Amino acid sequence: MSLFIQALLVAAVVTIAFIDAHTFQTHIFRPIVIGPVVGAIMGDFDTGCQVGVTVELMFLAVIFVGTAVPPNPTISTAIATAVAILGGGGTDLAVATALPVSFIGQIAETVQNSVINVWFMHRAEHAIEKLNTKGLVLNNTILPMAMNALLYGVPTFLAVYYGADFVASIISAIPDEIITGLSVGGNMVGAVGFALLLSSIKSRTMWPFLFLGFFFASYLAINMIGIALLAVVFSALYYYFKLADEGKE
Repeated sequence: MSLFIQALLVAAVVTIAFIDAHTFQTHIFRPIVIGPVVGAIMGDFDTGCQVGVTVELMFLAVIFVGTAVPPNPTISTAIATAVAILGGGGTDLAVATALPVSFIGQIAETVQNSVINVWFMHRAEHAIEKLNTKGLVLNNTILPMAMNALLYGVPTFLAVYYGADFVASIISAIPDEIITGLSVGGNMVGAVGFALLLSSIKSRTMWPFLFLGFFFASYLAINMIGIALLAVVFSALYYYFKLADEGKE
């Protein structure tokens, strides 16, 4: 597959992901989904999974609150995965790319929410006043969704097709100390996300699963994908054992 087609497909995936984020919220816009999909497109599914899981941890508890738009994980994951695969830099290169790109996505999303969407809503209100159904659909659905292609799809295409090698060469020229610092900073963001999630665990019966995951990751050196699969197994066992106990009663 040519780089042009790969860049075009990655841009399409990013556009669809943003449309989903603004409409159905099926969460295909999450890094853990975007990473593997982009990895498959770029011909390295394994790296895509690793980057997706790594960036997902970085943005695990980052949410949209009111008018405060957080750094965007979707476009950063897509570009970081493509750059990491093309540059052969692994997850450290991906993290170093994801952090600055996420702020670019934040700026674009802020402009979209505070300027572009407001303009479309005024046009939609004007269409309602005139009982213009087509105008309402056009300004409340079609055109705002099309803006996702312009704001996120086009930059993604340009970054992958024209800028991937260039970005990778610049990042490869960055001293290892800076790459390490960015990687550590990304892990700290993930730690904050975990801390926020842990504060929401009220049931003490869930804590043993946390310590099991910590044990497997720290002492058995199981990677994040393995931990996620273990979590699925433990969740299923907990569910079936709970059903069995309820059946005995």
